Amino acid sequence: MPELPEVENVARTLRPRLVGTRVLGVEASGLPLRRPVDLARLRAACKNARVTSVRRVGKYLLLELSSEKVVLAHLGMSGRLVFAASSEPRRPHTHALFALEGGLDLRYVDPRRFGVLRVYDLAQLEASPELSVLGVDPLEDGFSADYLHEALAGTRRELKGFLLDQGCIAGLGNIYACEAMFLAGVAPRRRTNRLSRNRAVDLHRAIRSVLETGIANRGTSFSDYVDADGEAGSNQDALWVYGREGEPCRTCKSLIKRVVQGARSTFYCPRCQR
Repeated sequence: MPELPEVENVARTLRPRLVGTRVLGVEASGLPLRRPVDLARLRAACKNARVTSVRRVGKYLLLELSSEKVVLAHLGMSGRLVFAASSEPRRPHTHALFALEGGLDLRYVDPRRFGVLRVYDLAQLEASPELSVLGVDPLEDGFSADYLHEALAGTRRELKGFLLDQGCIAGLGNIYACEAMFLAGVAPRRRTNRLSRNRAVDLHRAIRSVLETGIANRGTSFSDYVDADGEAGSNQDALWVYGREGEPCRTCKSLIKRVVQGARSTFYCPRCQR
């Protein structure tokens, strides 16, 4: 699933060609995504409107329009928002197409159909079911070491589950949670209320570091992820533990282990993360 760095890179590659461009029309496959797509509402919001901004909140992409509407998109497990020439044949699993002026399309492609495409009034966006439940974005000023320490101390959950809770930290996912725990030297099953303030400071620094590295490397591409220009990222080559079960730790040479927590694989070094 695309996480914060991947979604941020999609946003950054969308902006140069999308902001200021007029949407001429919208087409859809008719197949539902995670929720059914309200094609009539999507068309009414987009037709002849200009895109005024593209931004990211957590793992959501927000396309603001001159019609005072916002298209909210989530890429789910396998979704892509990519540019294509209008003359180019549509790829399989293209479930939405935004026809843009200048002979360009923005196409939403999603083989597994776990994504989301919804339209909201700009004034009601923050109260939407998707955004209203999100915690602080880890790249925003509100995500401080003090915030993280207080949030950790306020519960007795396993650390990995806490980090994946979008109501606590918006945008952090499985890959970058594993990487951050490794850099902070914290075991994934450690109880959150047992982390000292110094450990919380280490973890705060590690979360920021792995996310910023992921963005700089244009995201982690194992299979589906590409940015809006169709380019894969390279962060998979810089991972410390994720996906490296049985391989030697880059720090201490112990073999990386994998456990399952909450139906998701957790990768860690048993020596560096005691």
